[in-house]
Amino acid sequence: MNPISSILNQLHPLTAETAEGLDLIQKRKFFRKGDMLVRVGQVPQHFYFVVKGLARVYYNRKGKDITDYFAIDNQFIGALPALFTQQPSHKAIEVLEDSDVIYFSYSAFDKLCEQHYDLERAARKMAIIGMLEGQHRIESIRFLSAKERYEELEKLYPGITNRAPLKHIASYLGITQVSISRIRAGKQ
Repeated sequence: MNPISSILNQLHPLTAETAEGLDLIQKRKFFRKGDMLVRVGQVPQHFYFVVKGLARVYYNRKGKDITDYFAIDNQFIGALPALFTQQPSHKAIEVLEDSDVIYFSYSAFDKLCEQHYDLERAARKMAIIGMLEGQHRIESIRFLSAKERYEELEKLYPGITNRAPLKHIASYLGITQVSISRIRAGKQ
């Protein structure tokens, strides 16, 4: 079973027929550091799954590059609001290190969900998890200290602090690079 089917199967058991259908819509590609999966203004067509590597979703606000979230080894990534609405994306997806990525068309996945109740149920559970993670992120920004947010980052994305550029980690956390240096030095 491929990695995406394995993850979905953990959320809700998939039949062999469903897993086979999911395999048929997937493509796999090696992307280089700096490659763009989605650009600002593009209408995205695909979900992405980082098998091995690192990517980030970011946007520009008043000339500042702000990281929204990361995907690291065996995590999904996508410009979801634009993907679901088929409107131009206000976010971009950048590969931060050479990465092995599986991707598939949202429309093909949606059709597959209509044909296979088990896949639709797994996808619904995944959407709920994503919604809960988003709510947790909002609460962490509002209620946790910079040090606590840094510690949560390390739990959510193991090893990322040694792989992602410090400027992207700082923008994700909503703090400065100097603050991260102080946290690392144990001064906060």
